[in-house]
Amino acid sequence: MFAFIFVSLMVVTWLALGFLPWLAWSVATRGNAGIGMLPVCMFGAVVAGLAVPMLGRSDGAGMGISAAAAVASAAALLALRRFARAPEPASADR
Repeated sequence: MFAFIFVSLMVVTWLALGFLPWLAWSVATRGNAGIGMLPVCMFGAVVAGLAVPMLGRSDGAGMGISAAAAVASAAALLALRRFARAPEPASADR
């Protein structure tokens, strides 16, 4: 039971840490972060945060590293979306 509570609290923490870069980018760009990127950032944060203990760092430093990985992965996903190539507009002569 205690393990379930601990894992649930860690998942909620990773979700919140994935939300923060999206919120900061949304405020900085006046809402141009894209609502579709919110679940992507939060999922990426949970995956990155969970990867750290799965790879062997399950001590106190691992919790800090997993928090940093959660924030960094969400920020990286937002940066990838920002600097991705825009699709070419369809021309009328095709």
